Amino acid sequence: MYSSMPLKEYIRVWLDTFKTGAVKPATLSRLETSLTALENYSIAEKPIGNITAFDIQRYVNELTENGYSLTTIKKQMRIATAPLRQAAAMHFISADPSIGVYLPSQDKVKKPKKITAPYSEEEQKRLWETINTSNKPGASAIGLMLETGLRVGEALALRWKYVDLNRKAIRVEATILNQADKKRSVLQESPKTISSKRTIPLTKKAEEILKKLKEKAKTEWVFETKTGERLSYEAMRYQTLTICKNADVPYLGEHVFRHTFATNCYYNNIDVKVLSKILGHSDVNITYNIYISLRGDGFDEMYNALNSVS
Repeated sequence: MYSSMPLKEYIRVWLDTFKTGAVKPATLSRLETSLTALENYSIAEKPIGNITAFDIQRYVNELTENGYSLTTIKKQMRIATAPLRQAAAMHFISADPSIGVYLPSQDKVKKPKKITAPYSEEEQKRLWETINTSNKPGASAIGLMLETGLRVGEALALRWKYVDLNRKAIRVEATILNQADKKRSVLQESPKTISSKRTIPLTKKAEEILKKLKEKAKTEWVFETKTGERLSYEAMRYQTLTICKNADVPYLGEHVFRHTFATNCYYNNIDVKVLSKILGHSDVNITYNIYISLRGDGFDEMYNALNSVS
């Protein structure tokens, strides 16, 4: 029965049976987007009982030739192989055809890996000058992200019940998820991961931002629109673009504020274990390898490190 089913149809059964209700809505949306992309390739029409490692490898090679990033290739390979692996485990097919399939090396991928660099000290100075003179909720959100390392979804989901100005702390208990189609966002009453649920101490700047917002708050949302609605991803992006333009700094997305916070903490000699907890990472290696960047070409840091032991 299942072995004669085309891959695209079997993946749909797999999603409906094993993933719906078992994963978060954003994860399910990303999987469905991957399935839609896979349907453009010939492997999608092939019965799962006939698929071999050669078929999957050809699919991966086609993705590489079409110029996709390594991250996207990994996602697309996963939507094909994970259902087949389970089909083999349940004896719907004789063996797992994904064994022996290889991802391309980074140098073979046409689209280079995207590296998010933090804003420089001068760029941050211009950003703060713009933030301090703006009455847009997005400006306050940027300021809070720069001071706390919040993810943009966590900032947009922040409600006053999670803010303790007496203790000078905020709790991360929820996040806003931007759906894969970019047209919808939903509130998820749990953060990204278990370690993402955390309490973050407030700096003086962060405390000032929240006190000003609290004085004019009309709803439960910390970042609200004039009509009393939660600030949306779309509105946040538009306001960030405007603020960056006014500050004469490049727009690098909203996640760069988190990177900038982490790098600032590194230069202020905050212990990486403490920083990892503030950022909500389960592993300090994530903090080291992804979120901490050296300013400029890193020469000063290398020079000082070498000469401190000589």
